[in-house]
Amino acid sequence: MEKIKVGFTAQEAVATGIAAAAALLASGRIFLLLHREGNLYTMGLFPLALLFGIYCLWKKALFMREVFFAVWVRVALAAVFTAFQVTGLIWSHPGLEAGVNRLEILVWIVCLTPLSFAGQNVLFGLAAHCVDKAGKEKAAGGKILGKLDAWFMGRFAWAQKEFSPKKGFLYAFLVIMLGFLIPFAAYYPAIMAYDVIPQLDQIRISGYTTHHPLIHTLMLSMSLKIGEILPFVSNTDRAGLALYSLLQMTVVSGCFSYVYTFFRRKGVNRYLCYLFVLCVAFYPTHGLLAVSITKDTIYAVLVMVFTVFAWEIVTWRGEESPGKGWFAGYTALTVLLLLFRNNSIYAWVLYVIVTLFVCRRKFYRNLCISHGIAFLAYLLANTLMIQASGATSNTYAREMLSVPAQQIARVVAFHEEELTAQDRENLSIVWNQGELPEYVPAIADRSKRDIVGEKEVLKTFAGEWISLGCRYPGEYWKAFLLKNKGMWYLEDTTYLNDVYSYAKGYLQISYPSDQQEYMAALAPGYVRHQKLQFLQSVYRYFAAGDEVWRYLPPFALVMQPAFYCWVLLFYCLCCIGLKKPLLLVPAVYVIALVGTLLLGPCVLTRYLYPVMLSVTVLGILALSGDDRDYRES
Repeated sequence: MEKIKVGFTAQEAVATGIAAAAALLASGRIFLLLHREGNLYTMGLFPLALLFGIYCLWKKALFMREVFFAVWVRVALAAVFTAFQVTGLIWSHPGLEAGVNRLEILVWIVCLTPLSFAGQNVLFGLAAHCVDKAGKEKAAGGKILGKLDAWFMGRFAWAQKEFSPKKGFLYAFLVIMLGFLIPFAAYYPAIMAYDVIPQLDQIRISGYTTHHPLIHTLMLSMSLKIGEILPFVSNTDRAGLALYSLLQMTVVSGCFSYVYTFFRRKGVNRYLCYLFVLCVAFYPTHGLLAVSITKDTIYAVLVMVFTVFAWEIVTWRGEESPGKGWFAGYTALTVLLLLFRNNSIYAWVLYVIVTLFVCRRKFYRNLCISHGIAFLAYLLANTLMIQASGATSNTYAREMLSVPAQQIARVVAFHEEELTAQDRENLSIVWNQGELPEYVPAIADRSKRDIVGEKEVLKTFAGEWISLGCRYPGEYWKAFLLKNKGMWYLEDTTYLNDVYSYAKGYLQISYPSDQQEYMAALAPGYVRHQKLQFLQSVYRYFAAGDEVWRYLPPFALVMQPAFYCWVLLFYCLCCIGLKKPLLLVPAVYVIALVGTLLLGPCVLTRYLYPVMLSVTVLGILALSGDDRDYRES
C-alpha cells in the first residue's frame, strides 16, 4: 500500500476537509430523519463505515494515484457502491422513502462517495500489499507470526514435525465433530426447518418427486427406514432423524477438514488454519446448519470443496497433470454437486466452458474426460434414482418465474387502477381465474403461487409481462432489487423477518406452529427434547427472531449475506488489478451461483451459505501467498 511520508498540501487539506464535512453533514441529516421516525440503525454498520471512511481520509487515501485501476474507474465503483447503500437505506425506512426527494438522495450519494472512494483505495492497497508481502517477513504481521512460531516451536517439540495431511485431517475432523455435537445435543434429534415438511410428505404420503433434490430426499428416507429397524429403539422417528443428522455432520466435518489440510499444504499460516477449524467447530452458523435437515448444508460444503479443486487446477505447479486419484475425486465431487442442487447444472456448464478455455494448454484432455464422465455419471445416477424411487417430475414452470411474477405483482399492487380490461383478463387467466397476485417485496412465493403452468397460459404471461414492463420499467427494476436486497444492502433485515411469519431469524430453525398437527402425522415419533433449554436459548438469540449479533457492528458485518457478495466482487477486481486473471476461474461457479440466486424466490442465509464459505476460502488462499504456485497457462 502507498505510504504517505509527507503532510497534506494546502489543496489536499481543503479537498479532504470538504469531503469530510460533506459526509458528516449528510450523515447527520440521515440520523436526524431516522431519529424523528424513532428508528435508528440497530446494527450500527453505517456509523462504522462512516468512521472507517473518515480514517481513510485522514490517511490521505483520497489522493492515492494508482491502486489497480485508473481514478475514474475507482470513482465509478465507489459511486455505484454508495448508490446501492443509500438506496437500500431509503427503501428500508418508509418515512425516508416518502419524505426525501430524489434531489436530496442524489446529494447524499455525492457527499458519501468520497468516503467510499477513500475506503476502497485503502482496501485495494491493503490487498496488493498483503499479496506482495505474503512470502516475506518484512510485513509487521509476518514478524509477529514468526515470533509466535518460534515461541510455539520452542515449547512443543511435536509441532516441529512435518505436517501430515492424514493426521491433520483426522485431528481437524475430530475437533469439528466435537463442536457440532453441542448443537446436536441441544436440538436432538435434528433441526426441522420448513423445507423438510414437503420432503417428509413425499416419503410418507404423496410419493417422491424431483422438486427437491431427489438424492437428499432419499438420504432422509433411508435414515428413517434404518431407524425403524434398529434394535432397542422405542422412538424410531427420532432415531432415524438423529441418524441423518449424524450423517450430515460427518459429511460437513469431512469437507471442512479437507479444506483445512489443503490450506496447510498450500502454506497458509498454521494459526490461521487453526482459527479456521475452531470457527467451523464452534461458530453457531456452521453447527446449526450441520444439524438442520435441509438440502442446502451439504450442497454448501460441496461448493466450498469444489472451489478448492478449481483453485488447484489453475495453480498447479507441475508440468504433469494431477494423478488419477485427484481426477477421480474431482469427478465424484462434480457428480454430487450436480445431484444436490437441481439448477446447479447451469452454473456448472458456464464453469466448464471457462475452465476448458483457460486451461487449453494445461492437462486439457484430462479435464475434458473428467467433465464428460461427470456429466454422464450425473445423468445416469439421476435417472437410476428416479426409476428406482418412482419419482415424478415436479419442477413446476412457475419455479423459474420468481422475478417476472414479482415485477407484475408490484405493478398490480401500486397501479391497479391503471390496468386495462385486457390486462385484467390476461392476469385472471395466468393466475388461475383467481384474485390478482399478492405482492410481498422480499419473497416471490406468494406472487407466483397460483400461476398456471400450461404452455398457452405461459405465453399469455410472457406477453403481459412485456406489456407491463414497457409501461412501468421503474417498478420492474425496483421489484427485482427489493427481492434481492439481502444480497446488496449491508444493513438489510428483510431476509430475517419478512420471508414467512413463522420462519423469522437468521437461519429459520423452526417450522410453522400451525402445521404442528401435520408434522405429527408425517413423523409421529418426532418430539424435540427440551433438556438443554439453556443452550437452545443461546442459539435462539443467535439464529431466531432477536439476533444479538445485530448490535455488534463488526460481528454484524460478517453475518450479512450482502457482505460476501461485495467481497466476491472485490476478489474479482483484485484478480484483475493484480493481473492474475487465472485466479478468477475458481470464482466462476460461485459467480454463476449468485446469478441463479438473483433469479430465485428470496434471499435466505442458507441459500447464500455456499457463497459465504467459498468466498472465505478464496480470500484466505488469495491473501496467503499461494499465488507463488501460480502459473500462466
